Amino acid sequence: MVSALAAGIVAGKFFQPEPDFFIVLILILPIVLFFLNKNFNFRYNSFFGIGAYVVFIFTGIAVYSLYNQKPEFYSRGKYHAEILEILQEKPNSYQSVLKINTFLKNDSVFITAEKVMVYFEKTESAKKLNPGETILFIQTPQLVRNNKNPYEFDYQSYLARRKIYRQVYLAEEDWKIAKTPSEFSLVTLAERTRLNLMNIYQAQNFRDNELQVLSALTLGYKRGLDPETKRIFASAGAMHILAVSGLHVGIIFLVFNLLLGFLKKQKAGRLFYVLLVIPALWSFAFIAGLSPSVMRAATMFSFMVIGQNIKRPSNTYNTLAASAFLLLLLNPNNLFEAGFQLSYSAVFGIVFLQPRLVKLFHFKYKVPQYFWELLTVSVAAQIATFPATAFYFNQFPAYFWLSNLLVIPAVIILIPLAFSLLVFHWIPVLATIISFLIKISLNFVIQFLSFIEELPFSVAEFSLSVAELVFLIGIVLFIFLFIETQSKMYFKGALISVLLISGTSLAIKASNLFRKEIIVYNQSGQVLIHFIHGKRNYIVSKEELVETGYELNVFENTRRRLQLEAPVVLCSQQGFHDDFIFLKNGIIVFDGRIISIEHTGSEMPENIVPELVIDPPRNQILHFTQSVKPVIISSNRFPGRQIADNSNIFYLREKGAYREKW
Repeated sequence: MVSALAAGIVAGKFFQPEPDFFIVLILILPIVLFFLNKNFNFRYNSFFGIGAYVVFIFTGIAVYSLYNQKPEFYSRGKYHAEILEILQEKPNSYQSVLKINTFLKNDSVFITAEKVMVYFEKTESAKKLNPGETILFIQTPQLVRNNKNPYEFDYQSYLARRKIYRQVYLAEEDWKIAKTPSEFSLVTLAERTRLNLMNIYQAQNFRDNELQVLSALTLGYKRGLDPETKRIFASAGAMHILAVSGLHVGIIFLVFNLLLGFLKKQKAGRLFYVLLVIPALWSFAFIAGLSPSVMRAATMFSFMVIGQNIKRPSNTYNTLAASAFLLLLLNPNNLFEAGFQLSYSAVFGIVFLQPRLVKLFHFKYKVPQYFWELLTVSVAAQIATFPATAFYFNQFPAYFWLSNLLVIPAVIILIPLAFSLLVFHWIPVLATIISFLIKISLNFVIQFLSFIEELPFSVAEFSLSVAELVFLIGIVLFIFLFIETQSKMYFKGALISVLLISGTSLAIKASNLFRKEIIVYNQSGQVLIHFIHGKRNYIVSKEELVETGYELNVFENTRRRLQLEAPVVLCSQQGFHDDFIFLKNGIIVFDGRIISIEHTGSEMPENIVPELVIDPPRNQILHFTQSVKPVIISSNRFPGRQIADNSNIFYLREKGAYREKW
């Protein structure tokens, strides 16, 4: 019934009904179904099945609505909050998450449990803050809002799925340590434990990139990874190695299975095996910070361990479905997380496809057979997850099979070594030897993946629309069904899906060839304009763009999604012209349209009337609104009712990016 629960969660997300009505139905319908089943013959069995499916749909709706009820947002008072996460260093601040426990206003105390994203000013006192400590502050958190730029990551929804709706910046004078101790929290305790274990790693004098990768591999702490390391792992098809999930929990399971497998030979021993292995898996999840990915993996393996060691025969698919059902019941937002979708897709692909692939060849010797089995695991997981990875990440690592062949064995060695270091770090000689072996393994992984990333055609970039995603999922599902049943109907379904995705892709590409568009991005402190003519495109900015700056990512999302050529990057005050655009001193002519950047009305040359005026001086707004009446695009709202109410002014901060197509 996991499909019914998932359908209800989707319905709850898009329709957002009140949960009370569905809770009543959930209580009444099972009683009616039980009465029908007990007092009527088999002719009503179909009604019972449909009714049960409907009950689970209603359960999904109710669970989603109840889970995502927003807390009351208090303002203009004093907040007492607990730090939940290890502080992450940003260029200009330290980032963490707070849980506001109480709110004080006018001698009244209000109990709450709101989570807030916090940015501390970079100071020594902020740097020393640890999870579990409590602070007092008076700055009112503000609602998290997206910049509403085209194709950007939906940060607001991402935080909302974590039940975070507001954020706050705290300068050094805006907060102070509270004397009141925090309440016990398992998540906070896990975060503090992880911080202590990271300090053990740090004491072994690993280099920065080694420490970052090791912390991600074994403790699930990815927030410290630098962008270059992430890019190398992603381009080589090994990003999943940095996310503590099924692979890492599986390695822990294999280690304990080797150590305790003898217990499964006896009936009583199987119970002890379950009682020892499951706590071991969840202990690993605990020291990995109880992140959603590791909890998903621990839940899946827990169900598998129980299923394999009970008297009744178990089915792997039912075990997967049961673990997914439990996770969705506890947190329905899991359904919309890329990690959740990729985890279950990968495991399903491995369970279904890998045994069939491995039978295609058989090697006489164990070593080549081992690598063949490892390769089939990687290929099966990649095939099953391809639609989701293509849609979310817009790229496909061509050499994933090669990187996984050598990196996964290295990780199998690294994880036991890392935990041996955590256990024996107090023995200097042994800790030095283990650290040396870890450094060798880490350097091998990093250097090998860097080599893979630099190979020709290592990454294929593309973009999928929602329609293309649906048809691609259809292709994969129909192929799986055809492999299982050998039915021609499913083979025809796969062919039809191929035709549909091909037609959709051709239609999108054809429409993009004739696209003419101007985009003014909502970018703080920078004028950033994107001119698109077919596949050719130009970026015009007021100031020269930094190669590694955030601004490049803003328009790179558009370029990748629309499959444009590499852009021509220009400064607004320089001179440039070609067949499509003319630029001189902040005046742009693009496909017959005239755009002015930061010009006053008196500065405009005679007989030139701009259609778009971008960020003009404040004292010149009325000149433009009373004379030529162009569309005025401004980063900030100007004071004054006569200006503020003018319909010709487009405020980027309020409305997001300005887009005009023709």
